[in-house]
Amino acid sequence: MLDTVKGYVRVQATGFNIERFINMAAFHGVYIWDAQCTPAGIEFNVSIKGFKKLKISARKTKCRTKIIKKYGLPFFIFRYRKRKILALGILFFVLGLFLLSSFIWRIDIEGNDRLATETMMVFLEENGLSVGAFKPRINEADLQQALLLSFQEINWVEIHTRGTRTIIEVSESLPLPPEINRQIPTNVYATEDGLVTRVTTWGGAPMVKQGDIVRQGDLLVSGRLELSPDMPDNQIVYVHAQAEVWARRYHPMEFSVPFVQQEKAFTGETFTTRHFLLLGNYQVNLPNSGNPFVSYDRITTYSQPGANGNFPLPIVMGTSLYSEFMWQERSLTLDEAVMLAETMITNRLLREFDINIDIINKRIEYKESTDALLVSALITTHERIDKQVPIPVEPPQIP
Repeated sequence: MLDTVKGYVRVQATGFNIERFINMAAFHGVYIWDAQCTPAGIEFNVSIKGFKKLKISARKTKCRTKIIKKYGLPFFIFRYRKRKILALGILFFVLGLFLLSSFIWRIDIEGNDRLATETMMVFLEENGLSVGAFKPRINEADLQQALLLSFQEINWVEIHTRGTRTIIEVSESLPLPPEINRQIPTNVYATEDGLVTRVTTWGGAPMVKQGDIVRQGDLLVSGRLELSPDMPDNQIVYVHAQAEVWARRYHPMEFSVPFVQQEKAFTGETFTTRHFLLLGNYQVNLPNSGNPFVSYDRITTYSQPGANGNFPLPIVMGTSLYSEFMWQERSLTLDEAVMLAETMITNRLLREFDINIDIINKRIEYKESTDALLVSALITTHERIDKQVPIPVEPPQIP
């Protein structure tokens, strides 16, 4: 890159003492690169300043040098020195690139899992860092300090700018356990129906035991305690009931899988169109040539041109790829229908069941009809069903 700015030439050297010529040039500090032997002699690249020093070596070794080609900015300027409008345009282009490189055109946040990117972007914008911000006005140290003080989720943060791109690397702290106010009296109720398998109590009076069947809303652990049940003036107090209650639950599923399925058959025809340009914070809609397909899938991608990733330009282009398909009917065999039913059950379990729920058994029955496969499934799970609910009373004071 530096050689292109300063300029260099491609030289052909001929004579009977080429090796001595090269050694003498190296002795005088002339840097030569990309040397190649030719039938006439040797060709190599050398800087403009180095080419002038070659005259001494060529005269002493009786070799002749000839410039084959010239490269670099000095020769380009000399070639177009009389074209003032072109030179002026190049000057404005260079100044424009220099001006654009003084602003931030892309902000990437890395390492945030619990903290939303949108929340951090709003905070950064309020503190002076946004797309289009002037780089000299950004104090990265102050911004790092502000992030650490404003977000308890952030344990460590580093901000560094490369070209027109700012990268914010975040390390989040471990989530703190929820604070429990044990002064608030509570009951523990069942969130779902189930067969109780385990009861672990840290406070309150258990109302159920292992093997009991409970319904949603049943009282599992009571926070209402009688201090002296045998005395006529027994006193009732309310405590913070807390427990972990596990139960076995059953989830029935019934559905049918038709033997004739409507499927997409892609024709292989595609169509690409550009929808809009984002220039900073402004959107410019581009004329759309239209989509020629009736049935299609669309994939929209966003690209930001720039040099080597660290010098993005303030332009984001939205491009959509349309792929044409035709609906067609396909008949399933019995085995294919069973495989599709199992896939549907698995997808429903992933979609509807929490990650903390243990699936301990799946019983699936199939019944074939004339036009569909009837599926009946019973999913057995092991899960927590306890929920704390505050008691809406004023607890009496214990004397």
